[in-house]
Amino acid sequence: MEDLQYLLRMLAETGMLEGTQPQKPPPNKFNIQQLLSFQIPLLNPDAWLTKHTGKLRWIWTWQLSFFMCAFISASLAVWLALADEVSASHQQVWATGEITTLLTFVLLIMVVVGLHELGHAFTLKHYGGVVPEIGLLFLCLIPGCYTDTTDQYSLVRRKQRVLVVAAGVLVQVAIWAFSVWVWVLSKPNSGWHFASYLLIVATLVTVVFNLNPLNKFDGYYLLVALTGINNLRSRSFEFYAHLLRREQIWEEPSDCWTLAAYAPFSIAYTVWVLGYLLSAVVDWAVQNMPKFIDFSKFNLLSGS
Repeated sequence: MEDLQYLLRMLAETGMLEGTQPQKPPPNKFNIQQLLSFQIPLLNPDAWLTKHTGKLRWIWTWQLSFFMCAFISASLAVWLALADEVSASHQQVWATGEITTLLTFVLLIMVVVGLHELGHAFTLKHYGGVVPEIGLLFLCLIPGCYTDTTDQYSLVRRKQRVLVVAAGVLVQVAIWAFSVWVWVLSKPNSGWHFASYLLIVATLVTVVFNLNPLNKFDGYYLLVALTGINNLRSRSFEFYAHLLRREQIWEEPSDCWTLAAYAPFSIAYTVWVLGYLLSAVVDWAVQNMPKFIDFSKFNLLSGS
């Protein structure tokens, strides 16, 4: 009876019982993380996605999957075979140090991220889900976009939830494979050759960033979908909290190994990132200090 009452209360609080409304969340208190990562909602794309998803059903067919596997494998083989040319293009593109190169690179990242999010949205819509919101995402003031795919948790089949999460990265890999062939077939020193190489780098950078499961991006949610452990990060830290307080752990034995491994790796990764950023800031400060400052006067080890 207590479990039933708890379930009814939670359904009422979330507005899932007839005649109830979801409670408005309390206003978030300001914290420094909001400067590093924040979202700006733009629109509800659900009706537009519903209108166009039917035209794209061929994307989720086994025929296209087979073709894309062959196409990506061929692109990878060509990319590895032309490793010397890749290195030469890298030096040629970045050695100039022009601001237009950096701006083009950032613009291409924004395009890749936008297509990445559409991959999530259309895949969720293909499986009958609802996409209520899309908007701008800023990470360290770098613009991008996000899609609310929370409704993926209503999908019964784990395979479908995994595909919704993986769709964004699959779109990026497809863009990378296409860019490789544009780079190979275009004339050296041409605009297409230059732009396709930057697009290759943009897709690789965003794929590596997204697939890291220690950040709460696609890699994390893909791990959640594969393991079936919702709220993996918080439950992993709660696992250790119960362990240290010698309280009973109400987790499935099959999940305990994953929960036990995630928190230590997450802490180690956070310490490494903060240490790297701190060392980079210190190095920059030392190199850009006014030359007239004599740091030898502040050497406490000299005994003077």
